[in-house]
Amino acid sequence: MFPSLLFQVKDVEQSEEWFKEGMKLEAIDPLNLSAICVATVKKVLADGYLMIGIDGSEAVDGSDWFCYHGMSPSIFPVGFCEINNIELTPPKGYMKLPFKWFDYLREMGSVAAPVNLFNKEVPNHGFRIGMKLEAVDLMEPRLVCVATVTRIVHRLLRIHFDGWEDEYDQWVDCESPDLYPVGWCQLTGYQLQPPASQSKKVVPPSSSLFRTGVNIPLS
Repeated sequence: MFPSLLFQVKDVEQSEEWFKEGMKLEAIDPLNLSAICVATVKKVLADGYLMIGIDGSEAVDGSDWFCYHGMSPSIFPVGFCEINNIELTPPKGYMKLPFKWFDYLREMGSVAAPVNLFNKEVPNHGFRIGMKLEAVDLMEPRLVCVATVTRIVHRLLRIHFDGWEDEYDQWVDCESPDLYPVGWCQLTGYQLQPPASQSKKVVPPSSSLFRTGVNIPLS
């Protein structure tokens, strides 16, 4: 058993002013990092962790819930996408489009998670639109690919895999350990996947990134 002091968890005060079951929010789908979806707090765990479910796709037994920390940069308050001109993925099967949070909350009898609970810290990361980098694919952990920053929203980066369609883009936090500077693969002797050519597009790259356990400074 590993001693708990080896694991870094942000201290949070889970007092009366904290996430509660049933609250609505917006969240990056961990199985499709190109999508920010309408979501619900399904369960409040210890140490600031939350079980989140994507609205319209929850399994009855909760087997498709996923765990995010309350300070995770992958969850956002209601209205985040609209304010930042990002497409919000509505619940599967929801017919009243375009989606409106005010109407949806009223129909569901739900409340939005308070804005002040979310992580608002934005580090001076230095990323700019058009910058090239090397990024890892979660579904194929062995792959590190040529990529481009195509959009920046606060600390959130839209990562595009060069040579692939936009639908495989990923929303990634600026401090993600899955992003590396140009030349990282050459420096470490690891194979870099070049931009995909049209003739080789048989199986698309995953829209997810994985944690490699290696933190490479981006400065």
